[in-house]
Amino acid sequence: MSPPGQLPAAGALTLALKLAEAGLIQFGRFTRPDGATWPVLVRLRWLPSYPALLHDVAAALARALEGALADRVLTTQDAIPLGVALSLRTGLPMTYPYGEVRDYTAAFAIEGAYDVGHPTLLLADVLEDADQAQRLTALARRVGLDVGDVLVVLDLGLGASAQLAANGYRVGTLFALRNLLGPFVEAGVLTQAMSATVARWLDGASPSR
Repeated sequence: MSPPGQLPAAGALTLALKLAEAGLIQFGRFTRPDGATWPVLVRLRWLPSYPALLHDVAAALARALEGALADRVLTTQDAIPLGVALSLRTGLPMTYPYGEVRDYTAAFAIEGAYDVGHPTLLLADVLEDADQAQRLTALARRVGLDVGDVLVVLDLGLGASAQLAANGYRVGTLFALRNLLGPFVEAGVLTQAMSATVARWLDGASPSR
């Protein structure tokens, strides 16, 4: 799997540009549910509305799986459509979170047929911070899934990849947001001023900086 800091290949960059042109990656001023203001909005959960793009993202994820040892996929809730597309393409069985997780329902919070002890890939659409991935992998271990690899479409670069790696996970990504800024400016989907705004936000938001 490609490490998060690696520059996207030409094919991956073309795919990232298509996502931006479709409005699935947007730049501006966006208020999040917690009241924080971010200069980027990612709506990859809308991919089922763009079947050709969903197909292309699943194909890119399948290529990125090279070297992963997993024999099944666990998705985040937002990445369930991506997981279905990837499962259909690769034949890997898929499991996914279902319902609200409480201590007394943990054994039923992952939906799907699985046996304990299987090496499992955690699939996410966007990596914002490590909290979500930590919760899911902890839950997966409680019900017997052994998560060692994390594969992400877009890493926002807020320190989650480094934290996950420090906790022993192998993290792969299709795109890292910071690496897309320059190509997006060159392609005309992002202004130089907005690119500078996003870069400053990343510098301030990332705990590694």
